[in-house]
Amino acid sequence: MDATAIAQIANPFIQTVFIVVMGLGYFFTIRNLRSQVQEMNQARTTAGRPLIIVTEDYENLPTVHLAVQNVGHGPAKNITFEFSSQVESSDGFVLSELAFFEEGITSLAPGGRIVCYWDELGNLQEMFQEGRLERGIAVTVNYQDITGGSFSHEWEIDPLLYAGLRTVGYRGVSDLVDIAEKISEEGIGDDGRE
Repeated sequence: MDATAIAQIANPFIQTVFIVVMGLGYFFTIRNLRSQVQEMNQARTTAGRPLIIVTEDYENLPTVHLAVQNVGHGPAKNITFEFSSQVESSDGFVLSELAFFEEGITSLAPGGRIVCYWDELGNLQEMFQEGRLERGIAVTVNYQDITGGSFSHEWEIDPLLYAGLRTVGYRGVSDLVDIAEKISEEGIGDDGRE
């Protein structure tokens, strides 16, 4: 066989391979574009994806709170929680047995936040030293967005990270009211008369 005969035989085969490769390229491109369009439609429908976090709230140290918050842009539903060990306060109250932790939360809007008092930092330190509190409690959160997409995250809560942190006493509205009442009770004005 000469080169011309080989070329005539190989040419249809090469063209077929080229067509198959081009067809597969178009197929995967279209499939990828459809997936992106579905994601964009889902984001438009849900106004974004939810993100549920569970954390110790250190905003008012030495008072420690446990917080559940949706920091995402979309609403979350069917939220469930699993704790690696109990979250307990020094008075024996078990936060991880609260109804919304055990039964779950039906929905939580974007920016929605649930905060519950845990304890004072000093009390939690004593509990840890006594062996009644573990460090690094893992909380697994499972939830869905409004289109049914499922998500799962694991968070670690450890209030003892803030041990030894120097804090200034919390000054809130109640402190201001106490000062105003004290001034009122003393009944002394600026001119020194009662």
